[in-house]
Amino acid sequence: MDEKKRENIDEIVEKALAPVPDDDKEAPTAPSEAATGTNDDETNEKPEEKRAQASFRRLTGEDEEEGNVNVSLRTILGGDILAGRWFRRQFGFILLLVFFAIIYVANRYACQQEMIDRINLSDTLLDARYKALTRSSELLERTLRSRVEESLADSTLRTPTTPPYLLKIEEEP
Repeated sequence: MDEKKRENIDEIVEKALAPVPDDDKEAPTAPSEAATGTNDDETNEKPEEKRAQASFRRLTGEDEEEGNVNVSLRTILGGDILAGRWFRRQFGFILLLVFFAIIYVANRYACQQEMIDRINLSDTLLDARYKALTRSSELLERTLRSRVEESLADSTLRTPTTPPYLLKIEEEP
Protein backbone atom coordinates (compact mmCIF):
# COMPACT_ATOMS: atom_id res chain seq x y z
CA MET A 1 0.00 0.00 0.00
CA ASP A 2 2.93 2.33 0.65
CA GLU A 3 4.11 1.82 -2.92
CA LYS A 4 0.71 2.91 -4.26
CA LYS A 5 0.86 6.07 -2.16
CA ARG A 6 4.37 6.83 -3.38
CA GLU A 7 3.32 6.31 -6.98
CA ASN A 8 0.30 8.56 -6.46
CA ILE A 9 2.47 11.27 -4.92
CA ASP A 10 4.99 10.95 -7.73
CA GLU A 11 2.19 11.37 -10.30
CA ILE A 12 0.94 14.50 -8.57
CA VAL A 13 4.42 15.99 -8.42
CA GLU A 14 5.05 15.19 -12.09
CA LYS A 15 1.76 16.81 -13.09
CA ALA A 16 2.59 19.84 -11.00
CA LEU A 17 6.01 20.26 -12.56
CA ALA A 18 4.82 19.63 -16.11
CA PRO A 19 5.00 22.72 -18.35
CA VAL A 20 1.77 24.61 -18.76
CA PRO A 21 0.58 25.13 -22.37
CA ASP A 22 0.22 28.72 -23.53
CA ASP A 23 -3.51 28.19 -24.09
CA ASP A 24 -4.11 28.15 -20.33
CA LYS A 25 -2.66 31.60 -19.81
CA GLU A 26 -5.27 34.29 -19.72
CA ALA A 27 -4.71 37.59 -21.44
CA PRO A 28 -5.36 40.66 -19.35
CA THR A 29 -8.90 41.83 -19.93
CA ALA A 30 -8.80 45.29 -18.51
CA PRO A 31 -6.78 48.00 -20.28
CA SER A 32 -5.26 49.12 -16.99
CA GLU A 33 -3.81 45.66 -16.42
CA ALA A 34 -2.32 45.59 -19.93
CA ALA A 35 -0.81 49.01 -19.56
CA THR A 36 0.69 48.53 -16.14
CA GLY A 37 1.50 44.87 -16.61
CA THR A 38 -0.08 43.93 -13.27
CA ASN A 39 -2.46 41.09 -12.82
CA ASP A 40 -3.06 38.34 -10.26
CA ASP A 41 0.56 37.23 -10.62
CA GLU A 42 2.04 40.07 -8.53
CA THR A 43 4.12 37.55 -6.63
CA ASN A 44 5.92 36.70 -9.91
CA GLU A 45 5.28 33.01 -9.46
CA LYS A 46 5.56 30.74 -12.41
CA PRO A 47 2.54 28.71 -13.45
CA GLU A 48 4.47 25.52 -12.66
CA GLU A 49 4.94 26.67 -9.08
CA LYS A 50 1.24 27.49 -8.79
CA ARG A 51 0.26 24.08 -10.06
CA ALA A 52 2.72 22.44 -7.66
CA GLN A 53 1.27 24.41 -4.75
CA ALA A 54 -2.28 23.50 -5.79
CA SER A 55 -1.32 19.83 -6.06
CA PHE A 56 0.34 19.97 -2.66
CA ARG A 57 -2.76 21.59 -1.16
CA ARG A 58 -4.91 18.89 -2.70
CA LEU A 59 -2.56 16.21 -1.36
CA THR A 60 -2.55 17.60 2.15
CA GLY A 61 -6.25 18.45 2.13
CA GLU A 62 -5.74 22.18 2.67
CA ASP A 63 -8.07 23.08 -0.17
CA GLU A 64 -11.12 21.87 1.75
CA GLU A 65 -13.43 24.59 2.90
CA GLU A 66 -14.84 24.29 6.39
CA GLY A 67 -18.43 24.76 5.27
CA ASN A 68 -18.06 22.18 2.51
CA VAL A 69 -17.21 19.22 4.75
CA ASN A 70 -19.65 16.33 4.43
CA VAL A 71 -20.05 14.68 7.81
CA SER A 72 -22.08 11.54 7.80
CA LEU A 73 -22.22 8.43 9.91
CA ARG A 74 -20.28 6.60 7.25
CA THR A 75 -17.39 9.11 7.32
CA ILE A 76 -17.30 9.00 11.12
CA LEU A 77 -17.38 5.19 11.38
CA GLY A 78 -15.02 4.80 8.45
CA GLY A 79 -12.45 7.07 10.07
CA ASP A 80 -12.38 9.56 7.19
CA ILE A 81 -13.16 12.40 9.57
CA LEU A 82 -9.85 11.79 11.36
CA ALA A 83 -7.90 12.75 8.24
CA GLY A 84 -9.82 15.98 7.69
CA ARG A 85 -8.37 19.43 8.11
CA TRP A 86 -10.75 20.41 10.90
CA PHE A 87 -9.84 17.40 13.01
CA ARG A 88 -6.12 17.98 12.53
CA ARG A 89 -6.47 21.61 13.57
CA GLN A 90 -8.61 20.78 16.59
CA PHE A 91 -6.60 17.72 17.69
CA GLY A 92 -4.95 19.52 20.63
CA PHE A 93 -8.28 20.81 21.89
CA ILE A 94 -9.84 17.35 21.57
CA LEU A 95 -6.93 15.86 23.54
CA LEU A 96 -7.44 18.50 26.24
CA LEU A 97 -11.14 17.64 26.46
CA VAL A 98 -10.34 13.92 26.74
CA PHE A 99 -7.80 14.67 29.48
CA PHE A 100 -10.37 16.71 31.42
CA ALA A 101 -12.97 13.95 31.00
CA ILE A 102 -10.54 11.38 32.41
CA ILE A 103 -9.73 13.67 35.36
CA TYR A 104 -13.46 14.24 35.95
CA VAL A 105 -14.25 10.52 36.00
CA ALA A 106 -11.26 9.73 38.23
CA ASN A 107 -12.24 12.51 40.64
CA ARG A 108 -15.82 11.28 40.81
CA TYR A 109 -14.65 7.71 41.46
CA ALA A 110 -12.34 8.89 44.27
CA CYS A 111 -15.16 10.96 45.79
CA GLN A 112 -17.53 7.99 45.73
CA GLN A 113 -14.89 5.79 47.36
CA GLU A 114 -14.43 8.37 50.14
CA MET A 115 -18.19 8.53 50.68
CA ILE A 116 -18.37 4.73 50.96
CA ASP A 117 -15.47 4.73 53.44
CA ARG A 118 -17.14 7.51 55.47
CA ILE A 119 -20.41 5.55 55.63
CA ASN A 120 -18.55 2.39 56.70
CA LEU A 121 -16.66 4.29 59.40
CA SER A 122 -19.84 5.94 60.72
CA ASP A 123 -21.53 2.52 60.90
CA THR A 124 -18.52 1.13 62.77
CA LEU A 125 -18.59 4.08 65.18
CA LEU A 126 -22.32 3.61 65.79
CA ASP A 127 -21.79 -0.10 66.51
CA ALA A 128 -18.97 0.75 68.92
CA ARG A 129 -21.19 3.28 70.73
CA TYR A 130 -23.99 0.72 71.07
CA LYS A 131 -21.55 -1.88 72.45
CA ALA A 132 -20.14 0.67 74.91
CA LEU A 133 -23.66 1.58 76.05
CA THR A 134 -24.51 -2.11 76.49
CA ARG A 135 -21.33 -2.76 78.53
CA SER A 136 -22.00 0.30 80.65
CA SER A 137 -25.54 -0.81 81.46
CA GLU A 138 -24.34 -4.36 82.25
CA LEU A 139 -21.66 -2.98 84.57
CA LEU A 140 -24.20 -0.74 86.28
CA GLU A 141 -26.53 -3.69 86.77
CA ARG A 142 -23.77 -5.90 88.22
CA THR A 143 -22.63 -3.22 90.64
CA LEU A 144 -26.06 -2.60 92.15
CA ARG A 145 -26.18 -3.18 95.92
CA SER A 146 -28.71 -6.00 95.68
CA ARG A 147 -26.63 -7.84 93.06
CA VAL A 148 -23.47 -7.47 95.10
CA GLU A 149 -25.24 -8.89 98.17
CA GLU A 150 -26.55 -11.83 96.12
CA SER A 151 -23.09 -12.62 94.82
CA LEU A 152 -21.65 -12.48 98.37
CA ALA A 153 -24.31 -14.72 99.95
CA ASP A 154 -21.85 -17.28 101.34
CA SER A 155 -19.38 -14.72 102.70
CA THR A 156 -19.36 -13.13 106.13
CA LEU A 157 -20.19 -9.71 104.85
CA ARG A 158 -23.72 -8.60 105.62
CA THR A 159 -25.75 -5.44 105.34
CA PRO A 160 -25.75 -3.62 108.69
CA THR A 161 -29.08 -3.52 110.46
CA THR A 162 -28.20 -0.60 112.75
CA PRO A 163 -28.40 2.84 111.35
CA PRO A 164 -25.17 4.67 110.87
CA TYR A 165 -24.01 6.95 113.65
CA LEU A 166 -23.62 10.59 112.66
CA LEU A 167 -20.97 12.62 114.36
CA LYS A 168 -21.87 16.10 115.29
CA ILE A 169 -19.21 18.67 114.79
CA GLU A 170 -19.42 21.80 116.81
CA GLU A 171 -18.67 24.97 115.15
CA GLU A 172 -16.45 27.55 116.75
CA PRO A 173 -17.99 30.89 117.37
